[in-house]
Amino acid sequence: MPEKAILMGNKIIVTGSGAEKLHEQGYYGEWEDNKLVLFDVEALYLLDNNKIILVDESNKVLTFQELVNLLLKNDPNIWLRYLLYSDLRRRGYVVKEGYGKGLEFRVYRRGAMIGKEPAKYLVYGLMEGKTISISELKNISNKAKLSNKDLIIAVIDRQGEITYYETMEITP
Repeated sequence: MPEKAILMGNKIIVTGSGAEKLHEQGYYGEWEDNKLVLFDVEALYLLDNNKIILVDESNKVLTFQELVNLLLKNDPNIWLRYLLYSDLRRRGYVVKEGYGKGLEFRVYRRGAMIGKEPAKYLVYGLMEGKTISISELKNISNKAKLSNKDLIIAVIDRQGEITYYETMEITP
């Protein structure tokens, strides 16, 4: 049975025992004032996989496409972020929000003790054909290094297929 989630302003919230169940089953969301707050692509993933039913504040049920359309208003890259998030989840990883633009997600190693060990990877999503400067790549690499995480570059092609590239620092 899907859990009920409520779209309140720009937050998607799950309360009660359903919140605990969702969090325990896949480490979804973050706890805030005894409520489980889902981030946008998490909510899309859970809605697409029938783990939640999403309603707005007037109790109107929202479809997956309606949520995508709402999120597109604030994030033109929401679909690409969703493709990347759902691919990582299907591969068995626990995925959390990253550190801002480009560094989309923190990804835990398979079998990690969530809450007791940090994420192992930072994933940078890039649409095929989009160029980035060397200085931007260096900045992203430095953020990963400073946070003690391995940088993974995920290239999403026009068909939505994703190829992952592990990066490493070359020192003279």
